[in-house]
Amino acid sequence: MGTAVELTVQPGESIQSAVNNASSGDEIVISPGTYNENIAITKDNLVIRSGSENPGDTVIAANNNASNVFSIDADNIVLKGLTITGAGLDRSGIYLSGSNNCTIDNNQLVNNALGIYVQYSMYNSILNNTVEQGKRAINVERSHYNTITNNDISSQRFGIYVTASEGNELSENTANTNSNHGIVLENCNNTRLENNTANANNGYGIYIAYSTSNNLTGNTADSNMIHGISFADSSNNSVANNTAVNNTRGIFLLRSGENTVQDNLALNNEYGIRLSSGMNTNISGNEVSNCNASGISLLNSVNCTISENLLSNNSLGIDMELSNNTVLLNNSLLEGGRGVSLRDSSYNLVSNNTALNNRYGFYVTRSQWTTLLNNMVSTSVNHGIVLVNSTNNNFTGNSLDSNGGHGIYLTNSSTNLLENNTASGNSRGIYLISSSGNNILDNTILNNREYGVLLSYCTDNNISRNEASSGGRGIHLSTSQNNIISRNIITLNSVSGIFMSSTSNGNIVYDNYLNNVFNSDVKDGSEGNIWNVTKTAGTSIVGGPFIAGNFWAKPDGTGFSQTATDADGDGIADTPYKLQGNNYSDFLPLVGGSEPERSVAPPVNYSIPRPETDTNETKITANETAVNKTEVNKTEVNKTVNKTEINVTETNKTKATVNETKTYTNKTETDDYSKVEMDSDETEEYMELD
Repeated sequence: MGTAVELTVQPGESIQSAVNNASSGDEIVISPGTYNENIAITKDNLVIRSGSENPGDTVIAANNNASNVFSIDADNIVLKGLTITGAGLDRSGIYLSGSNNCTIDNNQLVNNALGIYVQYSMYNSILNNTVEQGKRAINVERSHYNTITNNDISSQRFGIYVTASEGNELSENTANTNSNHGIVLENCNNTRLENNTANANNGYGIYIAYSTSNNLTGNTADSNMIHGISFADSSNNSVANNTAVNNTRGIFLLRSGENTVQDNLALNNEYGIRLSSGMNTNISGNEVSNCNASGISLLNSVNCTISENLLSNNSLGIDMELSNNTVLLNNSLLEGGRGVSLRDSSYNLVSNNTALNNRYGFYVTRSQWTTLLNNMVSTSVNHGIVLVNSTNNNFTGNSLDSNGGHGIYLTNSSTNLLENNTASGNSRGIYLISSSGNNILDNTILNNREYGVLLSYCTDNNISRNEASSGGRGIHLSTSQNNIISRNIITLNSVSGIFMSSTSNGNIVYDNYLNNVFNSDVKDGSEGNIWNVTKTAGTSIVGGPFIAGNFWAKPDGTGFSQTATDADGDGIADTPYKLQGNNYSDFLPLVGGSEPERSVAPPVNYSIPRPETDTNETKITANETAVNKTEVNKTEVNKTVNKTEINVTETNKTKATVNETKTYTNKTETDDYSKVEMDSDETEEYMELD
């Protein structure tokens, strides 16, 4: 084997001649100047470099712009420190084919159709290059385990484009101000994108399509026209510790599943993180703020987990539409429009989230079988939790504090369970309008300014074992029929304990503890309201041996039940109690006993006629010792939501309801994807490069 030789090329001499005369291991030094030629390298183990530290001093310009400036079909080639220009249509400044272990370092590529094109090559290093003014700066096709590092790319159609490759690493690159996308992976697996910057591109900053098991970490995508970081039809990817700001969508996943989006920063986008037609995606630990549409958004998606995210100043904190079987856990939702918005979504769990200073805390529309569990909602401008046109949902253990409107607000909603919630310091604690068949159980409703529980145009609801105290009115019924009010503690309300309007009929009120200056206010004209049930053995709310009527007390100790006689000691007064405000009476009022106890459900000796509904409806029947809770079986939800006709009842608080039929269809998101995927001449280029 011969000794390596350094060959020097001067202006006016041929670089190709030096390559032809070189032996393996030789170094070719190109002196500063301009060289007009196209060079083909087919010998292994050569170093070709500029004699200057400044790439701009040594210019290699294509003599034939229909050919590559440098064509490399060899291994272990080093090409360093040159300015390379003039490759025409679909030709490259540097082209590697079937080449391995080459290094392309510190070159400047200007006005080439393709800057650096790597095909069928492995273990190459492309680093410290500057690429400007072309179609694709760095194009890698069917090439594996290459390293692309610290390249500066601008004013291309695409910055870095990698297709049908795996095991490559892209790090510390800058791909800015390109007319389409900054960095693209298509049909790529096991690629690492780390600490790259893709800013101010007219399409996407980083775009991953038809790719699996890629890792994106520490990248920045700022001020791109459409998406910062975008995935389509891709799975098992990790997106962690990236920054996406000032894009239309910060991080966007379309038709993609089994991905993890974790610990990213998404600021000032229209959408912070958006998943469309996706599944089994984990979105956790992200900070998302100042997004005009929503912070985290799911459309047509299933089986996802959204947890431990901090969302602030977004129009919608977390927005889910047509999305099912998803868990929202331990998120913080601050100072936005709606903390959480669910629309046409079912079988979701929303648990242990905190919503502070939003316009609404949680807003649920046309949704079923969703559980809101142990969430905290405070200081909303309007309402804490809103449920609209929804059935069979479960709100349990939530805290609603100091909201400007209602703690929990239901409209046109039926067969829902509201249990063990705390509503305090709101305008109204729990408010139902045009809703039926709901169970309002074991809630603590204190210090609400106007009403504890308010029903308007409601039927067949069960209000049991609640405490409604220290507000304006404890429980208020307006134009409401056939509701049960039992075993509630209703005390220290400034206006009345229980109010019924003249159009509230057929309601049953029994075994409640009332201790207010005015315990009842029932307007003339109401009919069929009943204030006691048949005397039935069982522990009353004040510990007596029978369930019958109500306990009527006053804060000063002069209430009927506090002073009435009970000759036979059965815990029931010897005389009826006439209610204030009309001719109704409680014929079996309670007396004596101990402090009220609402936690044990009493037997009920009365049955309210109810319309037949599906088997999942909760009913209250005679001699029932507890209100049955329907167990919700989580069924598999089809990934495609079929077109559904949904009847929506719009209601007016003072007049009869108006029925309005609307049609909701399955939504898909294709506009942006199809718009930027390929234009007509882009399709030609893509086909040629195949």
